[in-house]
Amino acid sequence: MNTTDRSTVATIILNWNGRPYLEACLSALMAQTYPIARVMLVDNDSSDDSLPFVRQAFPTVEVIANGGNVGFAAGNNVALRALMAEAGERTADVALLLNPDVVLSPTYVAALAATLAADPTIAVAGGKLWYPDGATLQHAGGYITRPQAMPGHYGVGERDTGQQDIARDVAYVIGAALAVRLSALAHIGLFDEGFFLFYEDTDLCVRARAAGYRVVYEPRATAVHVESAVTVRGSFAYLQRFHSGRWRYLLKQFTAGELLDETLPAEAAWLERIDAAERRAVALAYLCLLYTSDAADERSSVDLGGRRIIKKKKKVQHEEAGGYGTHKRSAV
Repeated sequence: MNTTDRSTVATIILNWNGRPYLEACLSALMAQTYPIARVMLVDNDSSDDSLPFVRQAFPTVEVIANGGNVGFAAGNNVALRALMAEAGERTADVALLLNPDVVLSPTYVAALAATLAADPTIAVAGGKLWYPDGATLQHAGGYITRPQAMPGHYGVGERDTGQQDIARDVAYVIGAALAVRLSALAHIGLFDEGFFLFYEDTDLCVRARAAGYRVVYEPRATAVHVESAVTVRGSFAYLQRFHSGRWRYLLKQFTAGELLDETLPAEAAWLERIDAAERRAVALAYLCLLYTSDAADERSSVDLGGRRIIKKKKKVQHEEAGGYGTHKRSAV
């Protein structure tokens, strides 16, 4: 890559009680072969010693302390807005979003920067993520299944033998370690802050593709991701937030006809198969959507196998998806 074509990269690490992982994450980031212009740590009101540790051990990291746990979308938007609002010379044209439980390989940033520099229509790029053993695939690009919008990850659980080593366009890459072009965000909008946790990355990628941009999986960029290091996978809170995000995504991206004819019958059958604990979490997700969601303009209720669920018509795209709330918004 020509030095004149080099992207200027700023890294945003969104943290909430991630102290056990921050040293490895930041050490790997500082060891990248590609220069990083700024490192910003956005803290969602951690109760551990994350901030004192970062300020002492990594004094060059810019710390932004939010007044509460505002979630993934709103938390990242705080730093993204700061980068995009800079007058005069912008200090970065690419933002690398990073979870604290991710340890990058030394050439991760270089690989994604080269991918973005190769084609100005690429808005988002992400790499190959392994589970902590460094050999089992966790994510090699993602896809969304119909009709319930359940997420899928290419290669997940497979031993990495090179079967996912071809760069390609994908439906989405996960927000744990993705690079996004700031000029594309100026066009499509920031993260939709109606998502607290889960599906905000998918929604962003879908909006980018709908606007004519590409979303690319780049296998030369590799990293280890602990996954759900702070939010316990399978817990009630995890499931409630997951299904709240799933239904917000459904209401934004599926038509009313698709929801009524395909999604609702499949959802009713699926509810009969899942265990009682997850069913309760799903019921709370439905309730939260009833009182808090603005993913569509019209609201009514539909009987779903003896349960009440919200049905909404598809909404015209918001001018700036990040405009659904502010970083002071209370957590769900």
